[in-house]
Amino acid sequence: MTKPNRPERHDDGVVILYVAVFLLVSLWFVSLAIDVGKVMAARTELQAAADAAALAGASAIDPLTGDVIPDEARTRAASTAASNRAYEGIQTPVTIDPAADVDFPAPNQVRVRVHRTEATGNAVLLHFAQTLGLPRIDVTADATAEAEILDEVCERLAPFAPQDPPDGIGFFTDCDSVYYLKVGAQNSSSGNFQLLDLPECNEDEFSGGGGAAIREYTLNGYGCCVGIGDEFVLTEPGNKVGPLRDALIERWDRDTDQTSHCHQDYTGNGSRIFVTPIIQTFDVNGKKLVKIVNFAAFFMSERPQGSMSQQGVPGQFIKYIAPGNAGNNPPTNTGIYGIHLVE
Repeated sequence: MTKPNRPERHDDGVVILYVAVFLLVSLWFVSLAIDVGKVMAARTELQAAADAAALAGASAIDPLTGDVIPDEARTRAASTAASNRAYEGIQTPVTIDPAADVDFPAPNQVRVRVHRTEATGNAVLLHFAQTLGLPRIDVTADATAEAEILDEVCERLAPFAPQDPPDGIGFFTDCDSVYYLKVGAQNSSSGNFQLLDLPECNEDEFSGGGGAAIREYTLNGYGCCVGIGDEFVLTEPGNKVGPLRDALIERWDRDTDQTSHCHQDYTGNGSRIFVTPIIQTFDVNGKKLVKIVNFAAFFMSERPQGSMSQQGVPGQFIKYIAPGNAGNNPPTNTGIYGIHLVE
């Protein structure tokens, strides 16, 4: 018996259609991922620019009042933002309006807003989304930084230890008030010359003590944190003139301003400035524990000479910004400020 003829099935066209749809959907997802990646990259770059600009703005602290100087803060924030780049259609410098994009939530705070928006003519360029009528998208970021008085200093701490002035008077910071960092031989107290034997620090590569430690920490600074109230620091007896003088001369010689003898006129790179602990008293015999009661910054006003063994290191106490941490109840008279992000 002969079977009836059946029509042949033609599925090739359907398969091709399925493949085409699959490829179009895949292309859609790939294009979408590319656009999303651009937006995320722009957001990350803008946030980094905002963070840097806010920190730069907060560094414009008035050391006498502890308040940020608005005009200077705006200038620093705008300059720092412009040194960063973020995606637009390509990576371009981040520009802000200092008047509109920088404000001050508190006297010691700076908030910076950075943007890629249609309103400012630099929104982030999209590609696939253009087919959906969305050629560009706004991306913004903001950051707030503040300046606070430190009660713990971290990094670049020098091994000097001036003694706390009596009666809570503190150190004067004008150019006419000359102090000597490290006492000379004629003023030695029981073999101590206001030098510290800082404990070994796992945050730096130095290991050692004595004159070598004095030279290393004078030249490059101590790498660990030291706080007010700490009593684990020992005095370092002995004058240590050679290692100390060598380190001080090297710091002087690498400064970009070697002519100014007053910090108010100084334009250098900071190489002549030291952050030091202030201790309660040096009335101890030999190598003994001392208590840190404050911090100070010191500007070296003259290139060290051989006479420093008798006179110490002349200079001026100043207000300064340093790496460190602020506690819940920081002292009001350290004059050492730290800056950090708060949002």
